[in-house]
Amino acid sequence: MTRWGILAAVFGVLVLAAGALALELKDTRAELAAAEAKAAAYEEAARIHRRHVVQLEAAKAEAGALDRELQEGEGADAALSDYLMRGAGRVWP
Repeated sequence: MTRWGILAAVFGVLVLAAGALALELKDTRAELAAAEAKAAAYEEAARIHRRHVVQLEAAKAEAGALDRELQEGEGADAALSDYLMRGAGRVWP
């Protein structure tokens, strides 16, 4: 009878330990899922940021080309009216 009592106690402890491990595994899986979702969000933000950087660089290149055209293009050395001269002075100080 004592052997069966000891075996039952050991079995009970093992069942409790397995239950605790199962709960810990569930919590760990939930933490992993949250971390993966956060990493995916950071990756998406980085992708969007890279796209905006490319668009900004393209806009800067276009603005530079327009600026050069206005300064060096045909008719760039033509006299401006006083109104246009003041406006140009504000745009190109």
